[in-house]
Formats: sequence, C-alpha cells, structure tokens
Amino acid sequence: MPGKHVRFADSIPETPSPTWTISSLPSSTGPITPLPVGYALPPMQGPFAVCRINTILAASMTPQVIYDVSLLPSTVVPRDPKVPDYVLSEPATEPPVPYMELVSSRIPWKIIIQPSNREVPIVTVGDVIAGIYRNLRLPVSPAEFSLVQSEGQRTRISDAYRRRCKRLPTAEDIARDLKKGLKRVDFLEGSNIFSGLSATKEGGHVWQLHTS
Repeated sequence: MPGKHVRFADSIPETPSPTWTISSLPSSTGPITPLPVGYALPPMQGPFAVCRINTILAASMTPQVIYDVSLLPSTVVPRDPKVPDYVLSEPATEPPVPYMELVSSRIPWKIIIQPSNREVPIVTVGDVIAGIYRNLRLPVSPAEFSLVQSEGQRTRISDAYRRRCKRLPTAEDIARDLKKGLKRVDFLEGSNIFSGLSATKEGGHVWQLHTS
C-alpha cells in the first residue's frame, strides 16, 4: 500500500556525540558496533554480583529524570530542579561496575553501556543516559525486522517510525529521517519515556529498562 512502506539504512552510521547542556555529562565514546541478537557478555562475579541502582535511575511511576529516549540526551531534566548536576557523574550502581547490560521486553537487543572515561572504568549515571540513546539510534536491518513474527507488531513498529520522523520541525528534517529508515527505538512502539531501571536475576551488570 502506498505510503505504508518502511526504509532500512544501507550501513551503520556513526552515532553523533550527545550535545550536553551541562559539563558534567560524558562525551561520546565513539561509534557503537551492534552486538548480534542473543550475544552475552561474561557474567560478573564477586562484589558485582549484587548491586543497587543509583536512585536517580531507579524504576518508578514517577522517575527522577524526565527523558524521551528518542531525543538527544541534552533534553533530559531532573524531576526535582534541586538535583545537582554532579549526580550525572556519580556511579550508576553501588558498588560501581565496569559495564552494564540493559534488557527490555520491547526490544530483542541488549543495550550495552560502557564507561565514557577510560581512565576511570566505571559506568556513571550520564553514561547510562547517553548509552541508551546511542544504542537505540542504531539502524534496523531488513533481516532483523523480518524476525518480528506478528504482523500487528510490525505495523506498530512501522507506525512508530513514521510518527518519530513526522514530528520533526521541517519537511527537510522529516524527509532526511524517513530516508535513514527504521531505528531500534521504533521497536518501543512509541513508548519512549524513560521509567527507570530495575534489578534482574542475572546480577548487578544486567538491568531491566522500563519505558512508557
């Protein structure tokens, strides 16, 4: 049916560095090489097996940060304006971890969060926010889209792709993003509001990502 087709990117572009509005947020760690579906990093042992999430990232009906994960990380704001900027440089977990994996029932990929500061290899709150955006901006291949078996889900993903593009401010911007094709964020089917992270049974490096 005309107007109902989706596009796919020919290659994986470099993801842009987030334009943060405050200096305490991390800079880009460079282009992301997507991991295949089902790939797993080795489990953590010892002190990393049990962790607590930083309260600023904790899952809640009223999460402490307001963030649409389809938008640049520079758009994130704390629900409480009194929250200091340096919170973004705090470890994302206690004890700190050298990497995190985020899983979601809405997407088939794990979101891998790595430290932006190679000299201090711990994941910060800012790394999590930036990493979610960068991972979800990765393109979806036709082969990956074909793994979606439900016609209804394929339709919802395609609709989310078109809505995401058409909310851009100019016709040129809309045409550009439509041409870039499906992104992983479109698998959220429009449920793009960050609702926090909760623990899983897999240990302190794996966290459940909630969106609404």
